[in-house]
Amino acid sequence: MNMNEQSIFIIVFFFSLLLVTSSTYVEIKQVVPTTFTVNKVNSSKIIVGTSWDGTNEADDEYAAARLNCFSNAVTVLNSPQDHVFGDRNTTYELAVHKTDVLVKCRAGFIDITKWKNVFYFRT
Repeated sequence: MNMNEQSIFIIVFFFSLLLVTSSTYVEIKQVVPTTFTVNKVNSSKIIVGTSWDGTNEADDEYAAARLNCFSNAVTVLNSPQDHVFGDRNTTYELAVHKTDVLVKCRAGFIDITKWKNVFYFRT
């Protein structure tokens, strides 16, 4: 290697170190579900509760919560719902049409990120 090649190699190496050491960190937003509760109020009504937490989410950030159930045994009466992230929980009212039926539901939360969870319960 002659002197010019060594100089070019040293300069390129130096600038590549500057690029690597001057990188910035990107904040990640993450929403995670914490609990699901299913409470049978009476033979015709069930209350489902969901809660969430997360990182780098502002408490006043708009969010939508949704519950879908895939059965004709129940009807979700109040979904979707508008929230702010700081609410950290919501409840849904379900009308029960058939008893002793296994029901599959999907709860979700959407802001800039989203999550969906599937759970089952018996009416």
